[in-house]
Amino acid sequence: METGKIGKVAFITGSASPSGIGYAIAKVLAKNGYAIILHGRRDATEVEPLREHLEKEYQVKVHYLRANLLQRSEIEELCSKIKTMYPGGVDVLVNNAGVTYNAKLEEYPPQKWDEIIGVHLTAPFDLTRLLLGDMKKKGWGRIINISSVRSRGGSSTNVSYTAAKHGLNGLTKSTAMSAYGTGVTCNAICPALVETKMAKDMIGYIAERLDISFEEAEKRSLADLNPSGAYVQVEQVAELVAFLCTPAADQITGAELPVDAGLWAK
Repeated sequence: METGKIGKVAFITGSASPSGIGYAIAKVLAKNGYAIILHGRRDATEVEPLREHLEKEYQVKVHYLRANLLQRSEIEELCSKIKTMYPGGVDVLVNNAGVTYNAKLEEYPPQKWDEIIGVHLTAPFDLTRLLLGDMKKKGWGRIINISSVRSRGGSSTNVSYTAAKHGLNGLTKSTAMSAYGTGVTCNAICPALVETKMAKDMIGYIAERLDISFEEAEKRSLADLNPSGAYVQVEQVAELVAFLCTPAADQITGAELPVDAGLWAK
């Protein structure tokens, strides 16, 4: 099977869950002809049906690589494997992997701070550091960081996630500046509440903390973060990623692009 109909390769972190943002991104890029490298922490046998579906459905090469993004050695090994598979490196890097934890600041576990900063900020730094050079050599590349509306303002309980997303937007701008004139762009997509397991887990925490029903917590969360009253859908984020990979987006770089249901307009 060929690398891809358009000869480009996309690597998406945190893309091994069928209902997550990462897999939705993988699907739309595969549909557009990209060879895909899926990533996660699940055993390869669990992910094989997803990998096989993408490969058969879109007739592009699809790989799955397992790595713990909290371990720099595993990130470096991951990039070495990619280099072996594709000596010219990847063309698209989507830093999507995410975890979250909610607690009052004075009760926030330091290990959770370290974990969430590691996944959301340190890992994107390392992957960008290791993969950007080959993009520059080829004269084309896209680095897309999945950030959040939490990258503006603060949160009394979503402490490390909020801090990490602020940092990720800063990394986005610095990466864009380091790639001016090379054909490589770097942008951050900032969704509001996306209908994913991670969002539902956060709402569950709010319901428990406030001693209210999940439905009431969901209603309040949407009112707070999604003024439209509806969740952002994973496909909507994925389609924006696909757009950023088109020639129409050649001069969009260093941007924070909201998919925020109108929040930043308030």
